Order: sequence, then structure tokens, then C-alpha cells
Amino acid sequence: MKRLIIECGVAETRAALLVDDQVWKFWFGPARGDETSDSFPRAGRRFAGRVKAVDKGLNAAFVDLGDGRDAFLALKKSNEDHCVDGALIEVEIKAPPRQSKGAALKFIGALKEGEPGRLPQFQDAAVEAAETIGGEADEILIDNGGALRALHAAGFDNARHETHPVALFQKHGADQEFDAAFDRIVPLPRGGRLIIDEAHALTAIDVDTGGLTASSPARLREKIAFAAAEEAMRQVSLRNIGGHIVIDFPDIPSDAGRKRFQAHLKKVMSKLDGAGAASFSRSNLYSFTAPHHALSLLDRFTEKAHAVPIAGRRFTQEAAAKMALAALEGRLRSEPSVRVALTVGAGIKACLAENEKWLHRLTDRHGPRFEIVTDGKYGDRNFDLAEQ
Repeated sequence: MKRLIIECGVAETRAALLVDDQVWKFWFGPARGDETSDSFPRAGRRFAGRVKAVDKGLNAAFVDLGDGRDAFLALKKSNEDHCVDGALIEVEIKAPPRQSKGAALKFIGALKEGEPGRLPQFQDAAVEAAETIGGEADEILIDNGGALRALHAAGFDNARHETHPVALFQKHGADQEFDAAFDRIVPLPRGGRLIIDEAHALTAIDVDTGGLTASSPARLREKIAFAAAEEAMRQVSLRNIGGHIVIDFPDIPSDAGRKRFQAHLKKVMSKLDGAGAASFSRSNLYSFTAPHHALSLLDRFTEKAHAVPIAGRRFTQEAAAKMALAALEGRLRSEPSVRVALTVGAGIKACLAENEKWLHRLTDRHGPRFEIVTDGKYGDRNFDLAEQ
């Protein structure tokens, strides 16, 4: 059973694809009404771009999409005459920017006039969520009547309005899965754990078998390997991890056990769209590639934070502000007679001040039953909720 849940928040539209009640995929986009201001270069979107430079050695052009970062367009015989310095061209995003790399582009055609930036059409955020990760869903649940009508108009007849007082992400466990998706360590149901390190060049996943030793029963090692394969692929999917991925599975001593495991691995790999180049190395490391259809959750929601001696990461101000508003809206929705105070640090307060429309929407939906309080002890990214 595949179920897509779509939550239409005041600051963000978010969706989760559940397979047999487990979250396998997330999608995050603008709030309904903010679609035209969402200029992030997602895969499939079209932009007007200005050619900044042509590198004959790389056989590529660097293109300005209006976001302050150069995108990369491979030159071919079909487009090289149009891709000269200063030319305005229409392009489609093949892969979004990530870390220090700009977006990868596909050439569409030449443009006569205009400025760099995203081109129409602008889809309803709920429809974009459904088309991106919900195409195979048996059922779509959505918490907004207007979005439901937009989904029906787009041909999603399996969508229905969910009016439960608890927010959809909370009701179906997606909030908990989202929070856990930033953890480096993932416990396994049959013992052991995954240790996930997402880095610039590749993602390494180690299967820690815990207390197992060389004398442990082979069947137990096999069970942990089976569980690790299923959970590793789920984590790759829900975290939107792409690129080169390497997994160190526990050794299975018997030939029959290895055959069973490889058959299981092939089955769970089929759940990852576009995954390929899978193989075991001589040292028994399993590696494969996954496409970069979207930013990983780590890239999308966090940024580098200075630390000594190793740099860590923290949530961006915008991500923290949207999380705070989602928590506030969830409380107002579940407790319609309660007044709530949202206490935030200066960073979140500044982000909310720049996006007053989010608070106006919150008032329109739930009335003036909330207050935003600033407290310096909460820093830039922290918040808390309390009844008044």
C-alpha cells in the first residue's frame, strides 16, 4: 500500500510517501500562494539563463540563472552556436545545485529578451508534490480543500480531504522520521545499527553488528544483513541521498546465505528509482549510484557551522523558522480553544519579520490566538511553545 500525505502549511507545503506505513520519500516546497516566488532550480523546472562564459577545454558553458551561482551546460553541436558569451537561453534543470556544484542544465532554445530567472508555468505546490513523488500512490491524503480541488483538476482522482485535528505528518509518524533523518546513527530492528556519513564525494554506510563475534550464529548475521539492506535503501530514499554510495555489510560465511542475501539486496534495490552500477568489491564493500533528482535533506535544510576541530552543521534560519511555524500551527489546529506563545531567538524572529505573509495566513486560518515572543537565550535557531 502506497499512501501520499500532503500537509499545506502557512510557510511550506510538505509531503511524504508511505510504503506499507513506512516513510520512504519526502518532498518540500513553497506554501500554496508562494509558488511564483520559489525560484530554486529543482529538476524539471525551466529557466532563462545568461551565458557567462564558455570553456572550450571543458566543452561547457557556465550559465547565470539569477540565483548567484553558476550552472553547468554541456555543449553539443545542437546548442553550441547559441551558447556564446552574453546570450540569453532557455534551459531545463537536469540536476539541482549541491554543495559547491551548480545545477546541471539541458538546453531548450534561444531567447530574444528577458532576464535570468525561473520561467512559467508555476504549478500548485500540492500538485507538484503529487507529480514528483506520488505518481504511484494508491491514495493521497491532503489537509486543504483548495489543494484537493487542484489535485482533482490535475487528474489525481485518488486524493481525498483529511480533516483529522492532528496534523498529517504527526498522525502518520512523518514528523518523527524527518527528525531522525538527520541522525548519523540508525538502529536496526533485529539488533545492530547503521552509521551514515554523507560527504562531498560519496556517502558511506557502515553496518555495525553490535555484539556479534566471529563465533555468532551465521543465521543471526544473515538476519542483521537483511534488515540492514532494507533500512539502508529506505534511508537513502527518504534522505534524498544521491551520487556514489558505499555500504559495508556484515560478512555472511555460507554460499547459500550469500545467495539469499544477494537476492534480497536486488529486491530492495529495485525500490530506488534510477539506482545502478551496483557491485561488490574484492573487500566485500557494496557500492552503487543514485541520481540527484533533488537536494538531500542535509543539503536542503542545514548549513556548515564553525566548530573546533571539525566543522559541524546546523539548521538554516529559514528551515528553523518554518519548523517553528509548523509546530505552532499544529498546536493551534489540535487545540482550537487555546492561546499559544511561540518563543524564538533573534534569527527566527528576523526570518518571520521578512515573511509576514506566513503569520497573516496563520491568523486567517486559526484566528489571533498566538503570540511571537523573542528571548535571547534561544539563540538564532531554537524555539519553544507554551500555552498562555
